[in-house]
Amino acid sequence: MTFPTGVLINRRSSERMPLRCPVEVLNQRHGNIRGMLINLSSGGAMLALPCELTLGVELQIVLHLPDGLPALELTAIGLRAEKSPNGAPPVRLGVNFILPPAEAVQRIRSLIYGG
Repeated sequence: MTFPTGVLINRRSSERMPLRCPVEVLNQRHGNIRGMLINLSSGGAMLALPCELTLGVELQIVLHLPDGLPALELTAIGLRAEKSPNGAPPVRLGVNFILPPAEAVQRIRSLIYGG
């Protein structure tokens, strides 16, 4: 799914927590990309990846969270990218989750707020 240019998408609506753990991004063009989670909220995340991805394209995100449960699989859209100052990897990619299941939201909130 690609979103048209000019569509306003709500900026962060939930608190993000710094969290480093492995992440995989599944994308038709690049295949399976391994990276690191930088921060996480129930509505999105910031990822560090070895390559740039096209913004506005649907991605499958697999989060290997440190809670001992199986990996969390979510659909997301890349909204913002930042290259490192020297232009070398990693690239930071800000994503928003698309209709995350209630169980996933609860699991993320448990990590952020405890419980």
